[in-house]
Amino acid sequence: MRRRILQWSIWWVAIGASPLGAAEAVLVVSDPQGAAARVGSPVAVETPGPLFSGRDATTGWRLEELVETGDGASVPVQFEPAGAGESGGRLWWLMPSGRAGTRRFRLVPDGASRTVEARYDHQRQCVELREGDRPVLRYNHGVVPVPPGTRAHFAPGESYARGDYIHPVYGPDGEPLTDDFPQDHPHHRGLWWSWPVTRWKDQVADIWAVVGVWARPAGTPHLESGPVYAEVAARNVWKFGKSEVPIVREQVWIRAFAQGDAGRFIDVKIQLTALVDGVAIGGRPGHGYGGFALRAASCDQRQITVHTDPPDATPRRSWLDYSGRFPGGRGLAGLAIFEHVRNPDYPSPLHEYGHCNCVMPAYPDKREVPLSKDKPLVLRYRVWVHRGGPEAARLADVWTAWAEPPQVRWVQ
Repeated sequence: MRRRILQWSIWWVAIGASPLGAAEAVLVVSDPQGAAARVGSPVAVETPGPLFSGRDATTGWRLEELVETGDGASVPVQFEPAGAGESGGRLWWLMPSGRAGTRRFRLVPDGASRTVEARYDHQRQCVELREGDRPVLRYNHGVVPVPPGTRAHFAPGESYARGDYIHPVYGPDGEPLTDDFPQDHPHHRGLWWSWPVTRWKDQVADIWAVVGVWARPAGTPHLESGPVYAEVAARNVWKFGKSEVPIVREQVWIRAFAQGDAGRFIDVKIQLTALVDGVAIGGRPGHGYGGFALRAASCDQRQITVHTDPPDATPRRSWLDYSGRFPGGRGLAGLAIFEHVRNPDYPSPLHEYGHCNCVMPAYPDKREVPLSKDKPLVLRYRVWVHRGGPEAARLADVWTAWAEPPQVRWVQ
């Protein structure tokens, strides 16, 4: 913290204690391998409080590349304020294409309007994210009723009605990439996070298959919109058994970035905190599936790609990709899932179930993990929606750009 305060003090002197100092700021961005530039990955840098003082912090600025000859890249930026009671925040943008190595940018005023927007539908208790006239995704916060024609639940007296998941996720041409309430496994649902073993003391329920425990909304989600990303911050409570005892507080953040030439990035952060003693989560006994999962829509020319480097590799990369020709698209498209390298047990086993279009990094696999009332379990994932098939070089660049992001510093 002392180092951060010192850095901010130096920055304050460099730009002058004035809101106009933002126009004099220069960012030096080091992208040694050029991975972030090749895939247009999100990049962020911390900023001190005075930088955007007195101005609309979410819009009105862009980065303009400083080059000796010709025209440099120019991209919008978006300011993410720090938490309550804190100053400063972070500045976000999508890395523009260009050479690998060190590049310099300056902040310039810009009248760009918001392009990625989050809207809450109070009646359906869901959030729609759109970019212009194109849908991006829907987060179903409240309970989604069972569609007519869905077969009865395999457990007598239970229902497949559920909430707290993402569906649809749309591809580069607006085509749906995910499925919901499929006839073969009606509990599968788009992009979702749940566990077949949901334990409370000596009782085991199954939030994965919607048996005996359910995620229920806790308040209205907080929404952000802007030229770089839109975000949903939602709260849920897991309720156990017929008496619906609250056992877990869940917080989820879903951030969808603007679509670039290489595709669209969607970051998901899940935080689980026990509300009572004796809570644990685990994968399906004997199989290990569970956690952050994808139920993809049916498609032609399907390719499922899983990759994890050998245990002695440094760095050790891991990802899975689901690609094909989806109805409504103009060609091949896909969705890749990356775990954050700081997730517990990284890398998780990558499970693929081609017969039912389902894939996942399975955490915590075949074991159970207790949830704490004091220290939340935090899981982070990056989803990359892309045009074309599973190109190994591009997938490696996406992994590198997230695990080893460009280094950014302010200069006068």
